[in-house]
Amino acid sequence: MQTFRTITLAIALAASTQARSQSPDDPQFLLTRLELDLSVDYERGSIGGSATLHIRNVSERAALAVPLLLNRLMTVTRVVDATHPGAGFTQDVVIFGDAPALQVNSIIVTPASPVPPGDSLALTVHYGGILTGYTETGSLYIRDHVSRDFTIIREDAYAFPVLGVPSWRANRAAPREPFAFTAKVTVPTGLVVAMGGVGDEIARGDSLATWTFRSSAPVPFLNVAIAPYRTLEGEGSRIHYFAADSAGAVMVERGIAAALERLGGWYGPLGVAPNLVVMEIPEGFGSQASLTAGIIQTADAFRDRAELRQLYHELSHLWNVPDLDRPSPRWNEGLATFVQWRLAGELDGWNDWEARLDRTVQGIRRSCRSLAQCDSVPLVEFGRAGLGDLSYSVGFLAFYALYQAIGPAAFDQAYREFFQQYRVTGARTGDLIDAFRAASPRSERVTREWVLTTRWYERLASGETIREIVDSYRR
Repeated sequence: MQTFRTITLAIALAASTQARSQSPDDPQFLLTRLELDLSVDYERGSIGGSATLHIRNVSERAALAVPLLLNRLMTVTRVVDATHPGAGFTQDVVIFGDAPALQVNSIIVTPASPVPPGDSLALTVHYGGILTGYTETGSLYIRDHVSRDFTIIREDAYAFPVLGVPSWRANRAAPREPFAFTAKVTVPTGLVVAMGGVGDEIARGDSLATWTFRSSAPVPFLNVAIAPYRTLEGEGSRIHYFAADSAGAVMVERGIAAALERLGGWYGPLGVAPNLVVMEIPEGFGSQASLTAGIIQTADAFRDRAELRQLYHELSHLWNVPDLDRPSPRWNEGLATFVQWRLAGELDGWNDWEARLDRTVQGIRRSCRSLAQCDSVPLVEFGRAGLGDLSYSVGFLAFYALYQAIGPAAFDQAYREFFQQYRVTGARTGDLIDAFRAASPRSERVTREWVLTTRWYERLASGETIREIVDSYRR
């Protein structure tokens, strides 16, 4: 008996070591479907239930273990492998090796037998616990907690089990593809559950209601927003808003319609009907957008027309192609930042480009002084270097420079052809550069200096203004 226990322990330790040391270049599992069945306990501030992860071994070797991550105040009680009964698991609260402020519950599931390449598993993880945020990590928008006023259940706070190891870089490099989902969420009556996809039914009891959703198409992420929402049905959109913001909801609905029409004119059709679900969330919680998963939009965009630019930013992401770079340099955030200001100018009369450019350059200078990598890491490598946050500002200036260098017509033609060609298959940064080069030879110097090299930083550091740099591309 002792020998059997020793062998079992050795296998478990080997599986745990394999999962925890997963190489960024050799990820093993890919999520293909997620099924949530959750209840929210507002008295305890907790979430409980189950998450079934349908996953596939996409590596070229058998997998001994499945690594999962969960919120640090949540606990797994049971794991059921419907495909290969007999799975075991361990769990431990750990700190990310490359993000010392990030603490999670790291779960190692050991299937009854190794999972061959190409094989799939369906792991049902029963779990529960207090939902807490991650503001201490520097991600100030992850202030998630359970409240009757507003609750959000999302991957950012590990509010349900997700594939991953305690390494920020490894998880950023791991493959991700849009996945299907179903969700059953039980909350007290009087509260509304909002999310992307299709709402199938609402089962109401005396004190509780269960809301059921399913994906209409694969989603890149999943956000479940819960609040005493009111709902506005618009043309091509469904807007869930807080009661105090009814006038803002009408403004948002009109802003969506105008922005979608303008974006479609620039970059062509999305290929599917934009039946958008918009969920108002409190200020500071961080906006996010997907055609299939919906848009979470902070309340300031509902209360100040000038803040509609935030919504424009999220809407522009609908015209992003699947990103095949791993890890991504996130240039699409720079494009979205440029587009938000362009839309604000064309739709709302905003016209303060000079001040916006100056503030962006000042912000980059501050960031580069603290990071000390701007002179050596080009934008195309921002993902690998962990500089994704710089993609917003440096990418914004890169696309602004492109727009000014080649003109609106060539700019829109280049991105329209890029999007229409790759919106299904996905693309790499090099494909984007090729699309702009085909539209105008003038783009080549801009992409070389702003995307492929750090020449942009050398020029700013030497004392050139952004206006002087942009003007040089026109000559």
